[in-house]
Amino acid sequence: MNKSSSLIKSVKKVAISSISIILFIALWQLSSSIGILNKAIIPQPIDTFYELYRKIISGTFIYHAGISLKRAGIGFLYALIIGIAAGFLFGSIFKSAYKVITPLLKLLEKLNPFALFPIFMMLFGIGETCKEVLIFWVSVWPVLFHTISGVNDIEQLMIKSAKAMGATDGKLFFKVILPATAPDIFTGIKLGVQIAFFMIISAEIVGSTAGLGWFIWISQRNYQIISLYAGTIFIAILGIIINKIFAKLEGKFLVWKQSAFEITE
Repeated sequence: MNKSSSLIKSVKKVAISSISIILFIALWQLSSSIGILNKAIIPQPIDTFYELYRKIISGTFIYHAGISLKRAGIGFLYALIIGIAAGFLFGSIFKSAYKVITPLLKLLEKLNPFALFPIFMMLFGIGETCKEVLIFWVSVWPVLFHTISGVNDIEQLMIKSAKAMGATDGKLFFKVILPATAPDIFTGIKLGVQIAFFMIISAEIVGSTAGLGWFIWISQRNYQIISLYAGTIFIAILGIIINKIFAKLEGKFLVWKQSAFEITE
């Protein structure tokens, strides 16, 4: 009975959240059918979604998505490692040094990545390294600053209590400090992932022969309007899926946080 009730609630939730999308598509189709929209510029949704289906089934979008996600993943992995490590160091051991260099870090964070892209191209060429460095640059800042914020927000009483209970440095870090900072770190990770995904689409316009960004650009260049719209919708759907995945992971991390504060021998 509980499972049935839960299923009904889930179906209702999906139905309610889909109403606006269904109405938008219906209005789009109606406007296109009666001639309000120029089909040469904005194709009918039925043609667009068929092209989306066709490109997914043929593996075209899956292939390009794999390349884009690989590029974004490599750059973000470096940002994750360096951002978290530097965040813990600046938030605990090197607090004084962080206060000194904070203005510089904030300045670097505000630099427009599109303005830096030509500089990265001169330094690293137009190949994969340039794109990975760009992804690293845009995604390392939210990870770094949220990690530092999480470390600074730790209750000192909690650390003193753990030490009084005989917690070693290792247990103090893994049982108290890391769980306490996990929500902030994960917020930085989610922001970094979102920025990395959408930035790689822009970065692939230059010096690429594959990837979702390249597909969008080549479709626009060849005036393949239906493919252009289908690719744009696919990118949006992929972005939603990535957000959902990280939302699920965050839930698991928060459960881990709640259960991790028990200091064991």
